[in-house]
Amino acid sequence: MSLLHLSILALGFLVLGLCHWDVKLPKVLHAWEGTCVQIPCSYKTSKGTETLKQYILYLNPEYVEKNKTFHGTILFDMLDSNKNNRTRFLGYDRRQDCSMLIRPVQVNDSGKLGLRMTTQDDKWMEETQLNITESAPQPHIQLPQRLQEFQKVTVTCFLNYSCSEYPVSLHWFLEGQQVLPGQVENSQSMEIQRVVTESKFTFTPNWTHHGKRLTCQLWHTDVQHLSEKTVLLDVKHTPKITIEASPHLEVKEGESVTLRCLLQSSNPTFQGSFFWFKDGEEVQNWNDILTLSNVNWQQTGNYCCEAKNEMGRGRSEPVHLQVLYSPKLSKVLPAEFSIMENKTVELTCMTVAYPPPTNYTWYQDEKQMLGETKQKLRFQEVNRQQTGQYTCLAENSEGWGEVSERARLDVLYPPTGVTVTITSQTPIQEGDSVKLFCSYEQSNPPVNRYLWKTQFSQKDISTSNVFTIQSIPWNAEPVICLVCNIKCSQATPVNLDVQYAPRDVKITLVTPKSDIQSGDQVQLQCDFSSSHPKNVHYSWTQNGKHFQDGKYLNWSSISPEDSALYSCSVTNSIGQTHSQGWDLRVQYAPRHLQVSFVPGDAVMEKTSVVLICEVDANPAIELYTWFDWKGQKIDNYGQKLTLWPVMTHQSGAYWCQGTNKLGTGQSGPAILTVYYSPETIGKRTALGLGVCLVLLVLALLGFRSVRCWQKIRGQQDFQERPSRQGSFFIRNKKIRRPHSAAAPQSLGYYNPALEGRIDYATLQFPNRALYLETSPVSLQTEDQSVTYSVVQKPHVGDYENVMPQSLPEEEGLHYSELIHFGEGGRPPVQEGVEYVTLKH
Repeated sequence: MSLLHLSILALGFLVLGLCHWDVKLPKVLHAWEGTCVQIPCSYKTSKGTETLKQYILYLNPEYVEKNKTFHGTILFDMLDSNKNNRTRFLGYDRRQDCSMLIRPVQVNDSGKLGLRMTTQDDKWMEETQLNITESAPQPHIQLPQRLQEFQKVTVTCFLNYSCSEYPVSLHWFLEGQQVLPGQVENSQSMEIQRVVTESKFTFTPNWTHHGKRLTCQLWHTDVQHLSEKTVLLDVKHTPKITIEASPHLEVKEGESVTLRCLLQSSNPTFQGSFFWFKDGEEVQNWNDILTLSNVNWQQTGNYCCEAKNEMGRGRSEPVHLQVLYSPKLSKVLPAEFSIMENKTVELTCMTVAYPPPTNYTWYQDEKQMLGETKQKLRFQEVNRQQTGQYTCLAENSEGWGEVSERARLDVLYPPTGVTVTITSQTPIQEGDSVKLFCSYEQSNPPVNRYLWKTQFSQKDISTSNVFTIQSIPWNAEPVICLVCNIKCSQATPVNLDVQYAPRDVKITLVTPKSDIQSGDQVQLQCDFSSSHPKNVHYSWTQNGKHFQDGKYLNWSSISPEDSALYSCSVTNSIGQTHSQGWDLRVQYAPRHLQVSFVPGDAVMEKTSVVLICEVDANPAIELYTWFDWKGQKIDNYGQKLTLWPVMTHQSGAYWCQGTNKLGTGQSGPAILTVYYSPETIGKRTALGLGVCLVLLVLALLGFRSVRCWQKIRGQQDFQERPSRQGSFFIRNKKIRRPHSAAAPQSLGYYNPALEGRIDYATLQFPNRALYLETSPVSLQTEDQSVTYSVVQKPHVGDYENVMPQSLPEEEGLHYSELIHFGEGGRPPVQEGVEYVTLKH
């Protein structure tokens, strides 16, 4: 083949592949006349999802080569609704569904169905086979390959038909009886690969189902029976056997009986021998007949027969062979019996007999017990006189039996007459040694131990009936003695009556019921829980020293000074007991308040000082309040007030208040002195010297510039107004002049740190009041670095009146003029005098 032919062939296959549609629908569809056919169908074009432009359903279509078209009976035409009398299109383009419904169908509808589908650019024809019968076909039943008894199986009935417009259902019948719905599972499938109506029946077969008819019926809407299918069940099972007795299964001792093994069913067929069993044990016989001659009572029992096939062994239900005989092997149970007195006792006469005995005779120590004719001999409350040996005799319809074996009844009782006596000296005091003795009268069996019980211990003594308490407690409870054999008998509890000193001595607050406050009426009571003997004496101590006697302590108006540790004691003839200390705390309002300073009341500026409010109060202070020398409240509510860094302006008096729930107390004022630090003193001294030097330079310049003029004017003024002027000169004195309230005319500030280093300039005035006004001079500044000189007016005149014209001119002597200290104008200036003017 040439390369050209291969290329053309390949191209043809490629075009065919590109034009291929994927259409899925059942290959064969089944129905019967009058029903409907539902055709499940899906498609996929060669180009994917395309909308169908034309859809035609043909019956027996034929292709015409000349016209390249199909001819046949048209059952459905998408474009011609007149041809769609019996058909309906169920598909949707977007789902690629081409399903159809034909209703009703007829026998002549059998044949090929052709689905012709056309899109815009492509077309396709798909065919399927439609088989229509005149009546409904039989359903199909699928059985497992092997049915075996006791193995669960599922049987399926199905019909290759399903149509929603003509619903059908399947029903099961086993040997004519309809199967319960709970055992059946129904389903319908409308899949492209399989259109079917199906029902599954699940059950567990047994051998009785072998050969039975199993039927599956087809119904329309559960009211019309259409068809059915029946099969016979072949259930494999082991041999099924029964036993037949001749003459019957109840014979008297000495007679004969025949048992026959009958085979009811076996699948597969039974072949082989039979096996006989009595009470589970094999009997040596391999025939289907078992003959028992001259039977005895021991051959009574359950008999069964067994056979086997390929499925296994099959055994018959057991039959009970009963031999009638008189009572045998009689005995009394329990054979050996010991029981406590007053308990219930029951003895039983056991015997082997059939039918069961109807009459019994009882013997105690070989003496017949009249009136006792039942199988059980019962003593509701046995006593010691009923101890002995017992036998019985049984009787039934076959006669009397033999006297039974002897049984022993032993009636036990605990020790009687148990008593306890005290062998020690009385009366007993706390801490004494006490000896007790326990005794009894009778016992069966003999006593084997003694048991003593107290609140402190439980002591088991096996040989001694004496019990000693080495140190008796004050609260000793009664002592109990028990004498034991198989059971214990208790003696009457012995009360030891122990004498002791008072117990649990304590102090109780009688009044008031709550907290004790200063001024309250208070009563304390001394009390105790018990004392033996009961006659007691009370006494009180305060802080360890005897205070007073009596049961009560009373205060008509208690004070804080009454607070102390109190204790009471109670004494009887045995001893004395003390209470725990009772701390009496009297509550009162704050008092004795005072303020202390740490490290002291004189501190350097820019350091820290702590003010402590010391107070005496009960209960504790809840609120502290601080005040300064101005009476202003300080924003601090603790016991300690910390000033840091402290400054000189914080010098002054401080006081505090303390408040508890009973009131408020106030301290007296405490003075805090804050002095300058050496650094501040140095700064202020340097500033003062600088200011003085500047003033001196300015004064010298002024004096020099107007010197001549001042001398002339000064001389004239001095002559004209001698009563309105005065002269003074400055004297430098290194004297210590502290600030004092005794010199109100002095202006300045006293700092102890500057003592010995400050030079004071003093202005002295004549004794005439016209030179200075008496109103005080107020010096205010915001600069803490200013240094003030003190201008002091003495009480006595110490001025030296120097006339200008008589004084020699000295370079180092300067005068200052006070202006506006008196009345009038400025005096004339004298020549040769330098003035410094101080203006007020």
